Amino acid sequence: MAYLIDNTVVVTKEELVPSCYPTYDSLKKALSRYKDKKFGPKRFMKGGNGRFLLIDYDTLPKTAQEKIEDPRKNGHPLAPFFEIDSDAVRFYSMYQFQDGTYLSEEHQQKYTVNASTLKAVLRLREARISEILRKNGKPKNIFPTLLSDAHSYKKFMLIKHHMEHTLPVSARHFKDALNAFEKLVDGKLNYASVISGKHKNSNSRKVFDHTLKLLNDMFADRQRKPTATEVHKMYEGFLSGYIKVINNSTGEVYDPSGYKALSFATVNNYLNEWKSAVGTMQRRSSNRELKMGKFKPYWSFDMPKYSGSIISIDDRQPPFKTLEDGKRVWFYLGVDIASRAIICQVYGETKEGIILEFYRQLVRNYHSWGINIPAELECEMSLNSSFTETFLKEGAMFQYVKMEANNPRGKYIERINKELRYTKEKKHEGWIARPKANKESNQPGIETEKIKKLPYSTIIEQCLYDIEEWNNEGHPEEESLSRWEYFQLNQHPDVLPTNYLAFMKYIGKRTETSCNVGNIQVNYGLFLIADNGKVAKGETLIRYMNMIEGKDLEVYWLDDNEGKVFKALAYVNGEYACELIQKPRPNRARIERTDKDKLADQELAAYTNTVESYAKRVMSSLDSLTIIDNTPKPERKFKIEQLTRRKPVDFGDFSNEDPEEEIMEYVSNRKSLKDRI
Repeated sequence: MAYLIDNTVVVTKEELVPSCYPTYDSLKKALSRYKDKKFGPKRFMKGGNGRFLLIDYDTLPKTAQEKIEDPRKNGHPLAPFFEIDSDAVRFYSMYQFQDGTYLSEEHQQKYTVNASTLKAVLRLREARISEILRKNGKPKNIFPTLLSDAHSYKKFMLIKHHMEHTLPVSARHFKDALNAFEKLVDGKLNYASVISGKHKNSNSRKVFDHTLKLLNDMFADRQRKPTATEVHKMYEGFLSGYIKVINNSTGEVYDPSGYKALSFATVNNYLNEWKSAVGTMQRRSSNRELKMGKFKPYWSFDMPKYSGSIISIDDRQPPFKTLEDGKRVWFYLGVDIASRAIICQVYGETKEGIILEFYRQLVRNYHSWGINIPAELECEMSLNSSFTETFLKEGAMFQYVKMEANNPRGKYIERINKELRYTKEKKHEGWIARPKANKESNQPGIETEKIKKLPYSTIIEQCLYDIEEWNNEGHPEEESLSRWEYFQLNQHPDVLPTNYLAFMKYIGKRTETSCNVGNIQVNYGLFLIADNGKVAKGETLIRYMNMIEGKDLEVYWLDDNEGKVFKALAYVNGEYACELIQKPRPNRARIERTDKDKLADQELAAYTNTVESYAKRVMSSLDSLTIIDNTPKPERKFKIEQLTRRKPVDFGDFSNEDPEEEIMEYVSNRKSLKDRI
C-alpha cells in the first residue's frame, strides 16, 4: 500500500520486496544505481534510527506502479480528518491528579495521539452519515467500518507522523472509548476519558491517609523521639492488639481493624519523605536554627553595588582558647556588603556590653572617615531586639533595619566569618577545628596532641591583623581595587546625613553638668553652645542661652579614637536643647598664632560679643522707678517688757534754737530718695 506524505506518494520496502524486486539487496542496488540520474527509483526517506525506508512512488517503473494502488486515486479514508488536536495538547499538559502530580511527557504524547484519533473518527462518521443521507440511504452498521479504518490507519500514522495510537482493539472497548470521549464536559470533548484508569492507580496512595497520620503522630513524639524502626514495631504491636493508641486531644481509642499491615521499608520511606518530615522533624527538634536550615526556603539576592547601602553585623568567637582561663574571646564585626570590607570591630573577654560599644565604635569610624552612617542594617535578633523601639527603629540610626532570628543564612556576614575562619585563622597556631565540619579538610587531624592555648593579647593581635589583611585584599568583582579602596570610592550618593539626635541619647556617654556664662564642662573639657556644628552666635545663641543658662543639663556625647569628644548634645529635663562644641582655644601669644588660632579667636569674640550686646540691650531698655509703699502695718500685739521699761533717749534741750532751721540743715546733708535709686 502506498501513502501520501506532504503531497508525495511513498511506498515501503515491504511493498516492493519481493513483488517488484526479488531481494532487499537488489532494491538497494537499484536505488544506488539511479541515485544521481534523472530517472529510476529514488529514496524519499532513508531508513534507520527508528525511521522507515520510503521510496518515491512516482520514480518506480510502470510495472511496479501497476502492482501498488495509488492513494491519490483512492487514499485512506481517515487521513483527511486526522490532525494533532491543540485542545488535547493543552489539556494533557495541564492535567493534575488528586495528589498534585502531572502527566509525564510520554503519557501526554500518548493521550494526545489517542484523543486526536478519536476526534478524526468522529469527523469521519459525520462525513459518512452525510454522504449516505445525501444518497437517500440509511446510515446503518457504520461502526464496524470506523473500527476497521481506525486500526488500519495505525501503519499510515507511523510512517507519516512517526506515531501510532493505542486505542482498544476489541469492538466493544473501542465503542465504549468513543462514546465516553464524545460526551461533552463544559462544552468540550471529554479528554479526561482517554486517561487510563491504571495510570490513576499508579499515582494513588498505597497507604490510607489515616494510616499515614498515625505514623506521623507516633514519630513526632518530642519526649522519646523514636526511630523509624521503633515506629514500625509500635505500629505492628498496635495491629496485633498488644499496644493501645489513644488520642490525647479527643480521647479516642484507635481501632486497629481499620489499618493495614505495612513493611518496615514502607514506613521508613514514608517517614523520610519531605511531606512528612517537614512537620514531624520540626515538632521533634528544639533547635530552631537547624529547623530553619532544613525546612525553610531561603532567599537569594543580587549583591549591592554601592558601599553604604547595607551593612551586616554579628558576634563571633575566633577559634582560639586563651591561656589565662581557657575561654574564647568575643568579637563583634560589621561588614559593608558591597565592598566586603570589615568596617567595625570590637572585642572583649565577655559578651556583656559589647553590643553598645560596637555601635559607638561604628559611629566613631564613620565620623573619622567623613562618611554618613549606612542606609540599612542587617543583624541578628538576640542582641539587638531590645533596641527596636529606640535607636534601631527604622529612620533613626538607619533608614532600614532587618533582624534575623536564628537564621544564619539570612545574614551575609556569616560568609565573611566563615572565610576568616578557614582562610585566615586556620593558618595560626592554636586553631580549633570543628569535629563535624562539612569539609574533611576542616575537621580535626589524627594528632592527639593537646591544642595550644594563647595569651589573650596574642589572639586579639592575630585577629586584628587578619582583618587588616582582609580589607587590603582584592575585591572579588573589581580586582584592580582592594576591598577597602572599593569601600571608599563607591559610597552611595543618596545616603542620608547621620541623624545623631535620633540615637545619641541611647548609645552616647552621659554627663550631668550645667551652663555657666555660656560655658559647659563635659569630660574634663569646656564646651560652647553650637549650631549645625559651629559655634553659635546672634539670635540663635541668645535663644539657646535662655534655654540652658544656669540650669542643670544632661549631656550625651561620643569621643573619637583619640579620646576627644566629637559630638555632644545637651538636654534639659529630658528634652533636647542644643548641640555643644569644643571650646576654641587660640594661642595666648599672638605672635605664635596660626590661621586656626585666628579663626578660634574670631569665634570666641563673636560668642562673647553676642552675649554682651544682648546684656546692653536689656540694660538700655530698663526705666528708673520710684516705689512708694503705703501698705498698712499690722498692730503690734506682741511686746517685749524690757523694751517697754527702757527710758527714752535724751537728745538735750533745743528750745533756744530755731527748730525748723536745724531740721532743714540736717536734711540737706542727705541724698533724696530719687537720687539714691
